[in-house]
Amino acid sequence: MSLLRVLHIDSASEYRGGQNQARLLIRALRETTDLRQGLVASCGSRLVEEAAPLGIDVRPVAWQAAIDPRPVLRIRREMRAGWDLVHAHDSHGLQTALAARMLAGRGVPIVASRRVAIPMRSPSTWRRAEAIIAVSEPVRSMLRAQGIDDARIRVIHSGVSTEELAPPLPGRLREAASVAPDMPFVGAVGALTREKGHAWFVRAAAQVTREFPDARFAVFGEGPERQALVRLAASLGLQDRVAFPGRIEQIGRSLADLDLFVMPSLSEGLGTVAVEAMLAGCPVVLSGAGGLAELAGNELPAIPPGDVAALAAEISRLLADRAARSLLAKRASARGAQFTVERMMHATLDLYRKVAAFPDETGVPHPRRG
Repeated sequence: MSLLRVLHIDSASEYRGGQNQARLLIRALRETTDLRQGLVASCGSRLVEEAAPLGIDVRPVAWQAAIDPRPVLRIRREMRAGWDLVHAHDSHGLQTALAARMLAGRGVPIVASRRVAIPMRSPSTWRRAEAIIAVSEPVRSMLRAQGIDDARIRVIHSGVSTEELAPPLPGRLREAASVAPDMPFVGAVGALTREKGHAWFVRAAAQVTREFPDARFAVFGEGPERQALVRLAASLGLQDRVAFPGRIEQIGRSLADLDLFVMPSLSEGLGTVAVEAMLAGCPVVLSGAGGLAELAGNELPAIPPGDVAALAAEISRLLADRAARSLLAKRASARGAQFTVERMMHATLDLYRKVAAFPDETGVPHPRRG
């Protein structure tokens, strides 16, 4: 059987959850299937660095604007070289792939990933993709509300690599946040942007410390809201109780340092760092925003986004009850086991074969979607 040839595209210069998901997918596909893969991504990006050792065709390109002619021409050249399918991992990548396809004169089908549960700026652009991967049901609902045909949408949950969570690296988070071993420790992880809801988390911490003065809090990550969050903590008298240690590499291997993990996002496509916390055996409290409500299911607490009193009450309840935290950690671990890279990879490969009308393992071709 001939190889299915898939070209991945990602425009981002930074490395966040979407880029990590692209890396995990590329790696899983390489290890388990007969597939040729390529990647067009921004020069100097961490994704290019991470993908290079995976043995795929990496094509770095200067990429400085949403529609930059350099990646358009690069992708046009790649399309003419015979790729069966293009997977655009972000919105700018999709725009660029569509422009390149128009110039290439080849009808290479395009699959696009939508990872956020917020309205699209240009729904007409997304309607031109042959298929859209939504990382959760709330993302699917948002796509449908903006006029995307449901037949073009496939919900494929993002996945976590259990292999990359081992071996554990204990103690790093407490050390980074200067938290003593005997202090209750509550943490959040994510880019320091408004939609991640860290201001809500800090305000809840102010209420919790009235009952638990020895409790310590930390927000791990970097981003444009850092100084605003530091000022907020200081204004609430929390400068010695809320730390901002920055980004910690391979943080999933150390999340068991936390007595409680909180994901306070005001908007979230799914939230894979919460899955890492679950699999690390950490009790978790999630916001009910977007895909986090789906991630919580019926097993985990989901707090109304932005409700400071409700979040503070749940944190306080769990800090006061070790048995409740232990039970929650067990439920979280079982729930997190449902969101693996392997499941994501198999579902994505199935979609690739359908969209590209490529034979499956039985040799029977799928009908082309269009």
